[in-house]
Amino acid sequence: MIAMAKSLEQIKAALKLRAEGKSKQLTLRLGVKKYVLPFDVRLIQRDNHIFVHIPPSAEIFEIESDGLKMITDAGEAEAAAKVLRRSRKRKATGGSTKAAPVEVPAKLAAALAEIPAGYKLGLDRQGNPRLVKTRKRRK
Repeated sequence: MIAMAKSLEQIKAALKLRAEGKSKQLTLRLGVKKYVLPFDVRLIQRDNHIFVHIPPSAEIFEIESDGLKMITDAGEAEAAAKVLRRSRKRKATGGSTKAAPVEVPAKLAAALAEIPAGYKLGLDRQGNPRLVKTRKRRK
């Protein structure tokens, strides 16, 4: 299958879905007074690229030493989009999301071992513990 080149508008549309919405991000300074514009802005910022979506338009910018440069070439936009997309893979250096194992006291483990097969520990309406038959689910 041959991959079709994406247009600039297709790249922007794909990035809109990945961008996070932030309110009260746009400000306007008139003289000494600063006003917050009531727009829901969607942003992605990575390395030296920024994607900004203010309905109804969206643009991709490159951060340069003298300011922001708007990207108008589809090839440059595709390269910027690769940088702006979040990786769906977990990082190997990050911590585990699993909780640390919990130690069960010996008395509790012994009491749980006494529960017969086919039953589990449950509570009645008053909150008293009692044995409950486990459900047998069909495959």
